[in-house]
Amino acid sequence: MSDTMKQTPDDAPFTEESLAKLALAATARELADFAAGFVAIYPGRPYEVVEDAARCVARAQELLVRAVIAQRAAGGSWEDIGAALDITKQSAHAKFREASEEWDAAIRRPEVVDQMYGITGSLETHVFNRMPAGTARPEETAADLDAWALAHAAADGRTAPGHVDDRPVSGGMVRMDPLTELMTLTNRTAAIRDEFIGPPPHLLADVHEREAVLWDRVAAEGGTASRGARKRASEARKRATDYRAQDAHLRKIAATQSPAEHVAEHERRYPHEIYGPYRTFPDLASARDWCAHCEVWIGTPETKEGER
Repeated sequence: MSDTMKQTPDDAPFTEESLAKLALAATARELADFAAGFVAIYPGRPYEVVEDAARCVARAQELLVRAVIAQRAAGGSWEDIGAALDITKQSAHAKFREASEEWDAAIRRPEVVDQMYGITGSLETHVFNRMPAGTARPEETAADLDAWALAHAAADGRTAPGHVDDRPVSGGMVRMDPLTELMTLTNRTAAIRDEFIGPPPHLLADVHEREAVLWDRVAAEGGTASRGARKRASEARKRATDYRAQDAHLRKIAATQSPAEHVAEHERRYPHEIYGPYRTFPDLASARDWCAHCEVWIGTPETKEGER
């Protein structure tokens, strides 16, 4: 195990660079497995090989996108990327800007709520994770890639490349130190406030609870960075407690008003014609919905189950 992995607590998230490299590795494996299908010659498929080859090229293009994002996460400039592709930095930025922005947005807030109209025509909300190529579950993906790389190396009679002989992928993954993760929490809070008119208090409580843990770790490590860390941990813990209390209060209100009653009240306060479709944000753990306009929880698991 590398020194970085030893020094950092197991519950710390992986760095953006590590996640970008993992996405690249997962895409490379997918491309390799797909391309392997061309090696064997099968009868009766003369009209499918071009279509399959086109799919292979598309996956190779995805590999290039993941490589660009990995290089950017490692500190590479658009000028470096343009030089590697023999194009200008402006052309490189234009070509990969959309993919890069999607990656940045996913890093800031992996889980988001999407809206779609259901079979009955009603507006439904769904939570989904927008991290690509297995990075939503990095430990699981890295372990799977370790096994894949080792199996292929053994079949070829060679040693798998990588940082650690028995963990060619996961051995190179690096977790954030407390100060680095604290910087990401600022982006996470901003992303939550961007997504919601009125953010659910439990999401902000989660962020501040993690902030308190990290400041405690900074304080325990000592050094210049630890000055004032205990005070900041206490302040973060107080903010988290306030948000938890606010959340508990709003959940009590939810128990007194059914979802159907809230829809009627919401429409009275925020007419569809003025404010657009009625939106709620589901909390999968409690089976309640958060109304961002009214800033309240709606219903309880019991009332929602009875209405289905």
